[in-house]
This record gives sequence, structure tokens and C-alpha cells, in this order.
Amino acid sequence: MLLSMTGYGEAIVQNELAFCRVEIRSVNNRHFKLALRCPDGFLQHESDFERLLRESISRGSVHLSVKIDQIGDIQGPRLNSQLLKTYWRQLNEVCQELSVAAPEPAQLLNLPGVLREDSYDSDTVERLWPLVEQAVTAAATHLQEFRRKEGSTTASELAQLLERIEEVLGQVVEMAPQVARDYHEKLVQRTRELLAGTDVNIEPSDVLREVALYADRCDIHEEITRLRSHMSQFRSLIDTGTSPGRKLDFLCQEMFREVNTIGSKANHIGLSHSAVDLKSSIERIREIVQNVE
Repeated sequence: MLLSMTGYGEAIVQNELAFCRVEIRSVNNRHFKLALRCPDGFLQHESDFERLLRESISRGSVHLSVKIDQIGDIQGPRLNSQLLKTYWRQLNEVCQELSVAAPEPAQLLNLPGVLREDSYDSDTVERLWPLVEQAVTAAATHLQEFRRKEGSTTASELAQLLERIEEVLGQVVEMAPQVARDYHEKLVQRTRELLAGTDVNIEPSDVLREVALYADRCDIHEEITRLRSHMSQFRSLIDTGTSPGRKLDFLCQEMFREVNTIGSKANHIGLSHSAVDLKSSIERIREIVQNVE
């Protein structure tokens, strides 16, 4: 089962104390990286936030946003009235100089420091933590469902690309024996042209020896066998219970290496074109796998 590293999850949980909304956004990254945005009083629980997320996410850049609205006597964000007055006075002076309308006071609430969220004391934070933990867990579950759906789509696309590779590889297998035959014909023709008008005769055994050496240098049987083995492993990993992004990425590198060798050994226009097609498909697979956990 594949899991996409790109996803979104949210949850809204409420109890008698407060109303908590959690949003989680994730994008691809080689390692797990958490970016946390929450009221300052809850920063002491950063390790707990990470623990909760790591239960379902092994790698990726995760952006976690936690917002809390008070209910009843829970003290929440606090207005810094003195700072708001300072902003208001300075803005009014500027507006008068520019002869423009002054902004509404509500428009100043997003200015730095006007609303302070550090008013949650330790006791309040501990009272609210079970609610926050529940919301984070629910949002992580939502995120996991999103990533699983994306992963299913990814698996289907990868399967189609593998089928395309297998199709082109079949063409390569059919063309491979023709390489030695074409070389034999060209060698005999060129030799006859060079020896025309002379008394020198060419021995068939000499031609066969040269063709055998050439065929050995151009043999791609081992590369094809290894490529198919890598593809078989790739298909097996797609169907495993855990998301094997790192292993799939490694297999992509190995498949690309085998195709590179096939292309360098080709010495045949048809095989060269097929090698380009194979590289294109594998490159697309590598792009997709970069977003698999």
C-alpha cells in the first residue's frame, strides 16, 4: 500500500472548556520535519505533537496549525490595547498626511502583537491538552485517509508505466538478435568492397569469429534479466503493507542503470530508440516515487 507524502487533514473538536481546530498539511521531504503553529502556551508540548504525528507519518514536511477558542471562563487570546492604540494613532497621522481614509480598528487586529495568545497559563494548558490531543489525532486520521487515496492513484499510475516498460522491453528482446545479423551482413559487404579487384579471399571462419566477438560485446541478455528482476521487486513492494518509498527510489536508480547499459551496448538505431523510451518511463516513475512515503 502506497502513501502519498502530499496531503491535507483537519478536525474540529469541542468540549465544555474550549473549541479546537487543527489543520495538517504535508509535502514531500526525505526526512520527517515538523513546522508547528499554535498558541505559545502549548509550545511546551511540541514533542508530544511530533509523537502523535509520527504514529502515522514516517517522513515528509508536516505543517501543523492549532487554533483554540475559549468557552466559558477559559482565558484565551488577549487584546493588547496599548499597542493597538499606538498603531491606531500612527496610522491616523499617516492617513491625514496622505489625505486618505483611516482603516477600521478591526483591520488592525492582525498586526504583530495586537492579539496575544500567550495568556494560557500552565494549568489552563494542561486542562486543554486532552482536547488538543484528540483534535490532532482526528486530523492525522483524516490526513492518513487523504494520503492513502492519493497513494492508490499513484500505484495505478506506476502499474501503467511498468506495463509500458514491459512492452518496450519485449520489443528490445525481439530486436536484440538482429544486431549481430545486421553486423554480419555489413561486415561481409564492406570486406568484399574493400577486396574487390584483388586476389585476397576472405574465410567464412574469420567473419564468424569477428561477428561472435561483436555479438558478445553487444549482448544485453544480463541487463534485460536484471531489469525484469527489478521490475518484479518493484511490483511486489507496491503491494506490501507499508509504504516503501525509499526502496522504490533505489530500484528506480537500478532500473535506470540497466537501461543506460542497454543503450550504450545497442549499436542499433531501433534499440537506441527503445532505450530512450525506457529512460523516459523510468524518469517518470522516479518523479512519482519522490512523493511516496
